[in-house]
Amino acid sequence: MGIRRQVFVTVGTTKFDSLIDVVDSIEFHNMLSSLGYNQLVIQIGNYSGTIKNSIENEDTDSFRDNARGTEFRSCYYKYKPSLSNDMDTSDLIITHGGSGTILETLEKDKSCVCVINETLMHNHQTELAEKLAELKYIISTVPEKLIDTLESKFADYDMNRKHLDASVSQRALKEFSSSLSDQFPKDKTNKTMVVLGSGGHTAEMFYLLSKVDKKQFTPFNYVLANSDNRSEDKIDIAHKQRLSTNNTNTITSDDYSISKIPRSRNVGQSYFNSIWTTLIALFFCLKLLYKERPDVIICNGPGTCIPICFSALLLKWFRIKKSKIVYIESLARVQNLSLSGKIMQHFSDWFVVQWFELMGKVNSKNVSVLNIFFDLINQ
Repeated sequence: MGIRRQVFVTVGTTKFDSLIDVVDSIEFHNMLSSLGYNQLVIQIGNYSGTIKNSIENEDTDSFRDNARGTEFRSCYYKYKPSLSNDMDTSDLIITHGGSGTILETLEKDKSCVCVINETLMHNHQTELAEKLAELKYIISTVPEKLIDTLESKFADYDMNRKHLDASVSQRALKEFSSSLSDQFPKDKTNKTMVVLGSGGHTAEMFYLLSKVDKKQFTPFNYVLANSDNRSEDKIDIAHKQRLSTNNTNTITSDDYSISKIPRSRNVGQSYFNSIWTTLIALFFCLKLLYKERPDVIICNGPGTCIPICFSALLLKWFRIKKSKIVYIESLARVQNLSLSGKIMQHFSDWFVVQWFELMGKVNSKNVSVLNIFFDLINQ
C-alpha cells in the first residue's frame, strides 16, 4: 500500500458551488497529483450541482483504509457534525472564508488555502483572508484562480508559513475570562445567555467560553435561530468535551438549555425586508428574556443578537431586569464593524474587538482589543 497524501476541501454549511465545481474537475485532480497528493475528500455543503468526478462516501475512514496503490481517488459528502477527523488525516486543507474553519485548520497546524466566496453580500470574508495571508498564516485566492495559486504559490507558502502559537490563545482566553469575572460579584452565580450564530460565530464563541468560570456563570442558556441545526450539534459536542476534560459526570441538562427564535435576517436578505422579520423575532425574544431574565448576555455578531439585546434593554428600561451585555466583534471583522457591531457599540456594557484597526472606529465607553488567536504585539 502506498503512502496516502490527502487534501480536504470544506465549505461548511454554506452554498459555494463555484468552489465545488473546480475541485471536482479532472484538471484539479491532475494538478493535485502533480503536487504529490493522491486522495481528495470534499465536504460539499449545500451544493446544488451534480458531482461528476468523485464518489459519494460519508464513511471517509473506510475510504482511506480501503485505499490500494497510489492512484488518485476522490470522494464527497454533504456534512457531518464534526469535520475534525477529516482535518486531522489531511496534509492540506482548502476552505471557504469562514473564521471558524480557518481557525480549526491553523490550530491543527495544517497548511490552509482559503478560497473567498465573492458572491456573498457585503462580503467580509476578504478582510480576514487578506489579513491572515499578509501575516503568512494562509494563502488566499478565489475559485477561478485556485489551480494557478496552488501551482505557483503553494510550495513557497508551505515551506515558510507562520504557525499558530497556542500559548497566545490560551493567554488571551484567560484574560477574557478574568476580565469578564471582574465585572460581576464573585459570591453569586450569574445566569448566562449566550447568543449563537451559524458557522464561524459559533466556533469563535465556544473558544471564548472555554476558560469562563462555569461556577460563576451558570446555567447557560444558548439562543440560536430556529433554522440553525449545526450550532445545536456543536453545543452537544462542546459539553461532552467538558465532561471529558473535567473527568466528571455531574454536568446535566440543568447546566444548560437551548432556546430557538425566528431568524431576524437571512443570508442575502435585503435590509428593508429584514425590518419585518426582525420585528417578529423581537416579539419572541421579549417573551424569552422575560422568562429567562439572564444576568449577562454574551454575543459576537450574528443578527440574532440584535432583537435579543434590544429586548434586554426594554426590560431594563421598564425596571424588570437589568442584564449586562458583552459584545465581541467577530474575528472576521478586521477593517470595518459589522452591522451588529455598529448597533451594539451604543448599548453594550463591554465591547471587545479583535484587531487594532477597529479601535478608532468604536463609539463605546468600555472597549477593549483582545485578539484571541494571533499575537498582535509582535505584528
